[in-house]
Amino acid sequence: MAKSKKKQKQKRDQDLYARLLDSGVRKSAADQIARAAAGLEGGKKKAEKAISKAVVDLKALAADLEQRLPIGSDTPAADTKAATEKAAAATRSTTAKAQRTVKASSSRAKSGARSTGSAARAGARSTARSAKSGAKSTGASAKTGAKRTASTAKTGAKTTASRAKTGAKATRTTAKSTATATDRSAAAKKAAATRKRNAARRSAAAKKAAATRASSN
Repeated sequence: MAKSKKKQKQKRDQDLYARLLDSGVRKSAADQIARAAAGLEGGKKKAEKAISKAVVDLKALAADLEQRLPIGSDTPAADTKAATEKAAAATRSTTAKAQRTVKASSSRAKSGARSTGSAARAGARSTARSAKSGAKSTGASAKTGAKRTASTAKTGAKTTASRAKTGAKATRTTAKSTATATDRSAAAKKAAATRKRNAARRSAAAKKAAATRASSN
C-alpha cells in the first residue's frame, strides 16, 4: 500500500501544484488539479473532465474577484487586470497542453491500430500463400506417387503374364512329351503282343504238321 501511495504522489504535475499553492489554492484542491493534469498525458477521460471543470471554476472565481474590487483600492486596477490576464493565460496554456496531450494520445492509438491491422493483413496473406504452396506441393507429390504406383503395377502385371505364359508353354511341352512317350510305350507293347501271338500260331502249326506226318508213317 505504501508503494502504491508513493506512485500516486509521483503522478502529479509538481510545477502546476506549486503555482496553484502560490495562487492561494488549498492543498487538497491543488493536489487534485495537478494530478488530473498529469493524468491528461495518459489520455484519461476523467482527467480531461476534471481539468475542464477546474478551468471553468477558476475563470469564474477570477471574474468574480475582479468585479468585487472597489474603485480607488490600494491595488491598482491595471495590476488586477494584468494578474487576471496572467491567470487566464496560464489556464489557457494548461488547457492547450492538455488538449495537445489528448490529441497526441489519440493519434498514437490510431497509428498503433493501423499498424496492427496492416500486420494482421500481411500475416493473413502470407499464411494463405504458404497454404496454397503447400497444397500444390502435396498435390504434385500425390500425382507423382500415383503415377509411380500405376507404372509399378503395370510392370508387375506384364511380368506376371509373361511368367504365366512361359509356364503354360512348358506345361504343354511336358504334357506333349509325356503323351508321346506313353504312345510309344503302348505301340511297343502292342507290337510285342502281336509278335507273341504270331510265334504261338507258328508253333501250333508246326506241331500240327509234325503230328500229321507221324500219323501218315
